[in-house]
Amino acid sequence: MLQTGETLLECPKDDAFLLKFLRGRKFDVHRAFKNVKKYFEVRRDNPEMFGALGLHGVPFDVACRVHRLVAVSRKTDPEGRGVIMCKTGGWRPDMCSLNDFFRIAILYAEHLILREEFQMKGIVAVLDLNHLSPYHLIHYTPSVIRTFISLVQVSAKSQIWSKIRFFGYNLEELHKLVPEDVIPEEHGGTLESYDYDLVKEELIAEDSYFQKINSYGYRTATEESTHL
Repeated sequence: MLQTGETLLECPKDDAFLLKFLRGRKFDVHRAFKNVKKYFEVRRDNPEMFGALGLHGVPFDVACRVHRLVAVSRKTDPEGRGVIMCKTGGWRPDMCSLNDFFRIAILYAEHLILREEFQMKGIVAVLDLNHLSPYHLIHYTPSVIRTFISLVQVSAKSQIWSKIRFFGYNLEELHKLVPEDVIPEEHGGTLESYDYDLVKEELIAEDSYFQKINSYGYRTATEESTHL
């Protein structure tokens, strides 16, 4: 067992969970287990982002249905990847906390990566920086950006910086990677308006999965002694 020596790590051992990481690393067992450890390390080190993660732990209706800050597309990009859209420049603290904004994006990413095709193809995120202003810099501090990068790297297949693209106002270049008919209307595309009721139903159906994942992770030495 690769987990030998990781006495403080408790993780699921069911096929669905393990295959999720194996597919993401092309069935390289050692790389997959390394990513499992990194996944739970990030969860351990960022409890404010992952604690009680699930539909009932985020302000879904306010942030998504009312302000439409985060959405996922019902279509894939040309490479078959799942697509998440975030209105990074449209966020304000009166809409929801910055942590909740990130938590919703993480929840959507976890939701997509449950699908087998995205475990192999991956996910692309479109961050809309329109309306980004010096005001946002008060909140998007270097430490916040570092936290965001650490969260993204959990599912990244290679160096994350090599995959970042800035398009400015050149939407034609963006649409070469993510066609406008993949992006919902409320996020600047031509795809029919996003169905928040449907994704909410899907997240409700996945609630038991999130509860299970939230119960796993790295124990403290005290918890391990008690467990033994």
